[in-house]
Amino acid sequence: MTTAVSIDSVTKRFDATTAVDDVTIDIAKGEFFTLLGSSGCGKTTLLRIIAGFLRQTAGTIRFDDKPIDDVPAHRRNTGMVFQNYAIFPHLSVFDNIAYGLRARRCAKAEVEARVGQMLELIQLAALRHRRPRELSGGQQQRVVLARAMVIQPDVLLMDEPLSNLDTAMRVHLRAEIRALQRQVGITTIYVTHDQEEALLMSDRVAVMSHGRVEQIATPLEIYNAPETRFVAGFVGECNMLPGKVAEVLDGTATVALGEGGLLIVDGVSGVASGEARTVAFRPQDVELQPVPDDDMRGLCGRLADIQFLGGTVRFVVDIGAGAIVHVAAQRRTGAAIPVLGGRYRLDIPAHTVRLFEPTPA
Repeated sequence: MTTAVSIDSVTKRFDATTAVDDVTIDIAKGEFFTLLGSSGCGKTTLLRIIAGFLRQTAGTIRFDDKPIDDVPAHRRNTGMVFQNYAIFPHLSVFDNIAYGLRARRCAKAEVEARVGQMLELIQLAALRHRRPRELSGGQQQRVVLARAMVIQPDVLLMDEPLSNLDTAMRVHLRAEIRALQRQVGITTIYVTHDQEEALLMSDRVAVMSHGRVEQIATPLEIYNAPETRFVAGFVGECNMLPGKVAEVLDGTATVALGEGGLLIVDGVSGVASGEARTVAFRPQDVELQPVPDDDMRGLCGRLADIQFLGGTVRFVVDIGAGAIVHVAAQRRTGAAIPVLGGRYRLDIPAHTVRLFEPTPA
């Protein structure tokens, strides 16, 4: 794997506030890499450091193994797409996209060829003479993206580029951006607070919290195998329940939940009998099996609510002691629906369950 961007022990402080805290990331050439986190987690600050708009307090940034800490922003050969489009209202679509090439004094024929190629890629060739006011929000965003990519930057930096669009347009454009990035093969660092967006678009994701990186992994690994309590709760929906370890044998733990219910957890380490732990598992990893009142095996509870969400049905199960489990299932026409108030066993594969430190007091 060839590394395009290396972020080595980067820290950024603003007086007494640490915005980025000892972050190390290697991003591969051609990779679509996402910085995911809520507002104030440090993701945009880190992106601005990579772009050269901010200087880090400590650490080093490298492009293709060359330190760029002393290289000014305009010489780093990055393309930048911001939340606000920063599109030039008095210029046509063609001239907006050509702006960076002309600033670099490219020949007229080269400008025509490269802009023409980019217009075809973003499917706006027929609108090349229009002004921004004559375009939809989605079309304007494609123009901004094309303007950033046409200069053939080493790295494309994108800061919440879809946040100002409505939901339908966001869903459409994120697929377009990903397809275009794959076609061009440009290294991309993308900032978002939207978990679904990050999972859909990325080759890998860095989940950030309070300036630190909680986990770096593929979207599938982030979702299926969160390494920290924060990642489990932030990315997707997750049941988190207090429990107590009853037994540990050969890496398999038996954990007591609710009113005497037991849950098996595989692949545990550093856990001892009698310790308090938080048990975490995804709603779609749970299956409900009807059981009589005297069946005490496994983890059981009563169905407290049924929520229809189109193609998905959600069940809320009360397992006692004030603990609630959410279950998600695909709705199939004609399939039997569990009975409200009925008693059910929650079948949860042991390998899908994670153990974390207990909830802080």
